[in-house]
Amino acid sequence: MKIYVLDPVHESVIAKAHENHEVVAYPESRDRDWRNEADALIVRTWAVSRDDLEQARCLKIVAKHGVGVDNIDINAARELGITVTNTPSANAISVAEYVVALTLSLYRNVNIYPSRLKQGVFRAEPAAFEIAGKTVGLIGLGDIGGRVAAIFTHGFGAKVVAYDPFASDSTFSKYGVERVRELNILLESSDIISLHVPLTKATHNLISSEQLRIMKAESILINVSRGGVVNEADLYDALKNSVIFAAACDVFEDEPVNPDHPLLSLNNFIGSPHVAGTSNESLVRMGMGALENIEAVLSGSEPKNAI
Repeated sequence: MKIYVLDPVHESVIAKAHENHEVVAYPESRDRDWRNEADALIVRTWAVSRDDLEQARCLKIVAKHGVGVDNIDINAARELGITVTNTPSANAISVAEYVVALTLSLYRNVNIYPSRLKQGVFRAEPAAFEIAGKTVGLIGLGDIGGRVAAIFTHGFGAKVVAYDPFASDSTFSKYGVERVRELNILLESSDIISLHVPLTKATHNLISSEQLRIMKAESILINVSRGGVVNEADLYDALKNSVIFAAACDVFEDEPVNPDHPLLSLNNFIGSPHVAGTSNESLVRMGMGALENIEAVLSGSEPKNAI
């Protein structure tokens, strides 16, 4: 069987795949026509369209190296009998830790000071905050949200609340998080707001000017979920006019982000290139998880994480 790996993955995953299969790894995979040859795909951000799937001659599975599958045409795959899988929980630790890193950087102005020192400016910013005693509002309470809650609660002494109409009461109890049943109530009461939702029609522009105006003037917004969940033009206006204190986005509606994107010009904004889930450890877990799903499908078994 032939596996095409269309994005960079950890070298140990490629070595493991080679044990039982022919593997066409990145970047060679981008220069060959996988549609005529691949029995299985591993993708991270590479888009797999309906047209791609309809042309695929041998394809049995698209294995997402990660959680979100918005880069894969799920409906087309279902119609064509092609399995789609993901690797939930595999990057939860890395994403949760990254949320905390962004929060500390924004609250303590870590992103500003290196350039200031190079300019000869040796003084503190006028506003900086502690996490202890603050209210952290999570929008979405899955595996990642649960880990974020644990770190903020037990590591910093923060109060954690969450809005998730799809999560059960037992999930809230499991993570020790207080349930908030209205998004606006969470927005107006939280100091730190972190997004953990997929990109759907319902969540597109979930955070726009109306929601940003509800937030506290000293609050921060963290988006490590998907670009498009936050209206970037509205966020720029809110940050530029001090409607909220600061924000960080690891994801953008158009990726790779344009270097001239207005948000990147602001001192109270941190942008990063969709890397929240990419630690060495999580890359191994996600890659091996994707490979396990492939092995199951190619052997005629039910994969662990079918969409």
